Amino acid sequence: MDTQHELPPITLATNDYNRLLFTVMMRQKHDPQTPDFLLAELRRAEVCHPAVLPEDVVSTNCRVIYRIDDDPKSRAHLLVHPEDLIWTGAEISVTTPLGTALLGLRIGDRMSFVEKEGQVHEVFVEGIGLRFLDDGRMVTRIPGGITWA
Repeated sequence: MDTQHELPPITLATNDYNRLLFTVMMRQKHDPQTPDFLLAELRRAEVCHPAVLPEDVVSTNCRVIYRIDDDPKSRAHLLVHPEDLIWTGAEISVTTPLGTALLGLRIGDRMSFVEKEGQVHEVFVEGIGLRFLDDGRMVTRIPGGITWA
């Protein structure tokens, strides 16, 4: 598989950017190699206010529909910050190689990523489903439901 593509542009909301930058800095203290891909993506990201984040851009707290490599079956997960991970079967942490690759892409974009075992894959964003926006109220996600305070 030829995965040599120009990197697609990525867009992040300021709240995601700031929270992920903090996460990277904290993780670098424990394992300097873990956040390299995420840090590289943060460095090249265009950052905008959450209210103007385009609807076709993958962000945290959104359900992303995607395919990996040439797999005919689509997958769908909620992209979350690692400390917010509750349902591992339905969610994916943004700090995983796949999660980092998805972050900030637009529908129709492709991005290569390398698994921890060294396998190179390519993810293709097919769609974006439900998105939980941070509108200043506290959102609490618990097994079995979501509550707004």
